[in-house]
Amino acid sequence: MTHPVDPEVERAHSYVLSLFRKSTFVDPAEPATVCREARDRFAALPALDPDDPSTWTSYELITADVQTLLGYLREAGVPSSETERFRSLVIRVLRYLYRADQADPGALLAELVHRDWQMWIGEAHDHTLEAAGRLAACLHALDDSERARPVFERILRLRSGKQGDDHPDTLLAACNLGACLNQIGDFGAAFRLNTGTVRRCERRLGKEARTTILATENLAGSLFGLGELERALTLYQDIHQRYRQVSGENALATLDAQAGIAITLHKLGDYEAARVINAGLLPRIERVAGKNYSGTKNTRSRLEMNLRALGRKEEADEVHGGIPKLAGPP
Repeated sequence: MTHPVDPEVERAHSYVLSLFRKSTFVDPAEPATVCREARDRFAALPALDPDDPSTWTSYELITADVQTLLGYLREAGVPSSETERFRSLVIRVLRYLYRADQADPGALLAELVHRDWQMWIGEAHDHTLEAAGRLAACLHALDDSERARPVFERILRLRSGKQGDDHPDTLLAACNLGACLNQIGDFGAAFRLNTGTVRRCERRLGKEARTTILATENLAGSLFGLGELERALTLYQDIHQRYRQVSGENALATLDAQAGIAITLHKLGDYEAARVINAGLLPRIERVAGKNYSGTKNTRSRLEMNLRALGRKEEADEVHGGIPKLAGPP
């Protein structure tokens, strides 16, 4: 479903459009003044959660405005690194682009911002490292592990040197590198890193912390890659329950964890159990994130694969025509 744009975002968009239309730019100093006023208006927006698909319509508008404004700031000679609130907004925009299947423009924007912030506030500044993390995440989403891995490794090295091995930001950086190693297929190295990261996260943050759950999810992926399917399944089931408690039944993280259970069950040969999960998951994820979201498409493909493995060819053929009326959990 399409969600309405947040009224505050609409007002900020209209205000900045009006601001630029009314500006004469006769005074050489005016472009910089107008750009800073526009920047501060956007920076004052409420911090909408980019992981929540209900905000994506708002972020689509915010992202277009921020991309345009970054160009104007550059022309006016105003550093994009000015003001902490604006940097935070840009980081949320980058998170939205990654989460909403827009990794291509996300990587381009993150690379631009990261380069600017390295120059203006330094490579080891928290926001510069967050921009680097968004760049690496988008490259990871694009399966460009050759470029993503050294960025993740540099972030972990800088975080560790600056904040220590057990700082929450360092632990998150270790999680991200662990996910990248899984994607590369270096499951032995990933297992060693993820095992240590889970242990440190549990000790420092507790089992219910999002970073701990993420580290555990990465460990499950390593076990899956190593062929330890029963152990992976147990972890995915535990992760799903923890995400339900922390994030809610229909959060994308919860739905992704349930997908991990279904994938593992299919790999174990329990096609019917996998089908039941995917049949219930498909309408829920489509309702939350839309039919064109990658998670929706992947769930549909997995359901078709389950049905074909069960010899239910006619039902499998119908899957891509719409959400089939198959028994499954609500």
